[in-house]
Amino acid sequence: MELRQRVQVKCPICGKQFNLDLDISTYVTVETAPAPPKKQVSLILRGNEAKVDFVLRAMRALASKEPSGMVEVEEIVDLAEKVGLEREEVNEIIAAEKRAGHIYEPKQGVVCFTVPPERSRV
Repeated sequence: MELRQRVQVKCPICGKQFNLDLDISTYVTVETAPAPPKKQVSLILRGNEAKVDFVLRAMRALASKEPSGMVEVEEIVDLAEKVGLEREEVNEIIAAEKRAGHIYEPKQGVVCFTVPPERSRV
């Protein structure tokens, strides 16, 4: 099952419009398989890891299209809502990543990675 989402994004600096393709099939199907009752704790952990992974990948994809690396939180929320994440979940993940020092908020409603994504995979 392959699901791709095409999103039109507007650069907050220059105003240029561009399209962004995201593969969301991994995140849509993560929690669809029923787990035995004793494995419920691990299912929740895997589900949370998948949510964090999706938010960070969406942010990385959006940041890679922007020369400054800045991403509007609303854009992340819009993508996450398309795969079933709630706004509150996304805000909690972003807050946790800020506390961990992985991202920062240079201005209200805009986030950046502390280390650019292309340098973080060294």
